[in-house]
Amino acid sequence: MKIALTQSPVVFSENPHGYRLGDKRMSGITSLIHQVLQLGIYPEASEFVKNVAIPRAGEYGTAVHHAIEEYDNLGIKVTAHPKSERFQNGPGDEFWNVEDELETYIKHRQGFEPVANEYTVSDEVRYASNIDNIWMKVDTQGIWLIDTKTNNLNYYPGGEPALQEYLSWQLSIYAYLFEKQNPGLKVEGLACNWLRHSDGAFWIIERKPDNLVELLLSVPWIHTDNGFIYDGSEVSKILLGETALVPAPKVQLIPQELVQMIYQITRQADESKKVLDEMKSRLREAMESNAVKSWDSGMFKATIANDSVSETFDTTRFKKEHPDLYKQYLKQTTRKGGFTIKLRD
Repeated sequence: MKIALTQSPVVFSENPHGYRLGDKRMSGITSLIHQVLQLGIYPEASEFVKNVAIPRAGEYGTAVHHAIEEYDNLGIKVTAHPKSERFQNGPGDEFWNVEDELETYIKHRQGFEPVANEYTVSDEVRYASNIDNIWMKVDTQGIWLIDTKTNNLNYYPGGEPALQEYLSWQLSIYAYLFEKQNPGLKVEGLACNWLRHSDGAFWIIERKPDNLVELLLSVPWIHTDNGFIYDGSEVSKILLGETALVPAPKVQLIPQELVQMIYQITRQADESKKVLDEMKSRLREAMESNAVKSWDSGMFKATIANDSVSETFDTTRFKKEHPDLYKQYLKQTTRKGGFTIKLRD
């Protein structure tokens, strides 16, 4: 069966790594999971680990991904991929040899047919990411989303269980975006190819409920020169706490541009009101001290009105002294509830 997939308009760049929709920079999924769920991060990593070990592991993983893609698309086994000079240990060490990883991948793929590699999914608002592999299970004709990992489980924070929890969120987000992008297509299963030299495993990954995925994707963010920063303090309490076991409330994802605009305008309005109130107070004091009732600056006109006496009806006293008569004049009306926006500190 031929499966036709909707192609995203988002453009992916491998170097530098990133996603763009026109002139708009899109966020990937990795940094969201790292910052909000604190999964897959190395909080006590040394400078060597951050600057050498992790980049080296990333390049090794990229070589494995390229070998898989070439095998799926061309049917050929290309198992030697160039190393960066910084990772070479002398003559004869110019290539990554990923023969073992590719052979293990081929074994894992038995019973499936490849549909797509590095397939881009996006909500076309905030997030975009590439799914390593899309497979079709032969006996069910169902769609499976597959991620390939080459992590050293001896050093991965939390080991295999933590990596599988990371994968559960990652692949669940992919499944959510995939189904939104391809109406009518449902994801039957999620899985991971863990490939590391001669070792390997094929893990079936549990899918998170869509409402929890939507909650995670709704986290406020800002884009800086150093990347995307997420304010997930409140969401993480739900997703990482005991309440994560209970279905979270449905959260409607709204365009981030609207969120940013509301935040900026509200903040500017609050700050401007404080300054304006102070300036108006100073202007009134100056006019009163000079006995000026009206002053035209050319750009605006300021006027101090005469004091006045107003009369108000003491409703509280009337209700207390004449309760029966008060009830006769009561009239019920329905008033729409207020809508407030309170900025985070």
